[in-house]
Amino acid sequence: MTTLPELETVAGATVHGGPQLPRLPGFMESDFAPLVYAAVRACVGEPRSEHLLTGAGDRCAIVLGSRYFDTATLELSVEHVNRKRVNPILFYQAVPTAVLGQIARDYRLTGPVSCVAATGDVHTEVLELARVTLADGDVDRVLGLMVEMNDDPALGFARADLVRAVPGPAEREGTP
Repeated sequence: MTTLPELETVAGATVHGGPQLPRLPGFMESDFAPLVYAAVRACVGEPRSEHLLTGAGDRCAIVLGSRYFDTATLELSVEHVNRKRVNPILFYQAVPTAVLGQIARDYRLTGPVSCVAATGDVHTEVLELARVTLADGDVDRVLGLMVEMNDDPALGFARADLVRAVPGPAEREGTP
C-alpha cells in the first residue's frame, strides 16, 4: 500500500466574482470559467511570462473540485431547452473541462487532469485527491482548484493552490 504524502503549499490565491472579474474569451454567460482562470493566474502568475509552472509540462496535475459546478450555465441551458432553443455552447458539463483545457494549453501542462464533485468540504477533498495523485509518483506538483458559484456573483469564488509532497528525510539531505 502506498503511503499518502503530506502536502506543502507552494502558492495559493482566492479570487471573488463580481463586476471586477476579468472576462475570459470563449466563455460567455457564467463567471465559472473566468473565476477558475483568474485564481490560477493569481496563484502561479501570467501564462505569457515567467510563472511558477514554467517547464512543469507532464509533471504537474490539475484537480478541480466543486459542490455545484457551473450553476449559472445550467440554469440558462435549462431555460433554453424549455423554450426549445438548444444551444450547444451552453452545455454546462463542458465548462469545467473546457476551462481546464485552456489552462493546460496556456500554461503548457500535459499532466493528468481530474474533476471531482465534492460532497463535503471542497478544499479538503481537492487536497486529498492531490495527495493521492502525488503518491502515484508521476507528477511533482498538483494545481488544486476549488470553485463555488452563488446567486450573488460577488459571493462566488475560486481558490487555486499549487502543492507538492513534503520532501522526506532522504530528499532533504540530498541523497538518492
